[in-house]
Amino acid sequence: MYKLYVMRHAKSSWDFPELEDHDRPLSKRGFKSAKIICEFFIKNNINFDLVYCSSAKRTIQTLDALIEKVEIKKTLVTQKLYHASSNDLIKTLKKTPNEFKSVLLINHEPSLTELVKKICFESKSSMMRSLIEKFSTCAVAEIFFNFESWDKIEELKGELINFTKPKQLQASNE
Repeated sequence: MYKLYVMRHAKSSWDFPELEDHDRPLSKRGFKSAKIICEFFIKNNINFDLVYCSSAKRTIQTLDALIEKVEIKKTLVTQKLYHASSNDLIKTLKKTPNEFKSVLLINHEPSLTELVKKICFESKSSMMRSLIEKFSTCAVAEIFFNFESWDKIEELKGELINFTKPKQLQASNE
């Protein structure tokens, strides 16, 4: 059983317009959302064998919010994921060693929505509609695969089994 968690970075700050896009940090709301998602992972006993993360500051800060409390066996932060297309993301995932059964990808829009649309069943579910409508910052899509090798990711489609947004979690705790 293989699982892929596709996560958009938390909300970035626009307080410093002179910064390059790659260097934009998280906003206060972004840090709060990352903490909420971290708590969701802990509560649901979700751990990761491998995390792929874009080299952008906001994706790294999103990852940093998880590292201290969520079990992560290996992390790969790479410039190649920044501005990567959905096809580039698939190429990266296809090269994932099969020992890694639970993988988290922290990256950017619009490639995340396109990735999920390509690798999931042609779902008409409310989760898929919600994801396509808006893959919110710090939201996480959980995808299950019934294959025995990551290199089959395009041939054998996955199933979107959960789509979680920080706002939903915050509302349920209030």
